[in-house]
Amino acid sequence: MAYTYDLATDIGKVRRNIGDTSTSAAHFTDAELTSFVSDGGSVEAASGLALMAWAASLATEDELVTVGSFTGDRRDVVGKMMRLAQSYFTLVGYTATGAFYEVTALDWTPETAVARERLEVE
Repeated sequence: MAYTYDLATDIGKVRRNIGDTSTSAAHFTDAELTSFVSDGGSVEAASGLALMAWAASLATEDELVTVGSFTGDRRDVVGKMMRLAQSYFTLVGYTATGAFYEVTALDWTPETAVARERLEVE
């Protein structure tokens, strides 16, 4: 994985903002972060886009996730990441067209999850 962490670059600043600073366990490559900077047009918007992408990958994993040294319920982690992404977007007036949505706490009990899969619960 191509990885750098130089705070003099936009890539390094995005890494700092999203907490992707571990050289042994980087989540994004430099190329991926470069694409977020290109798409977002600023370090802040790129940080929000990266957080959204990271949150999306976590949302498809097991109920318990590990992010850095934190292990917890994925709904909590994903929700926090999405709210932080929105904060970065707000800083620069960026709108992630059609991509951002507010993550709320959902009932993930087995019965409700099955009902949600059957489209019986919103």
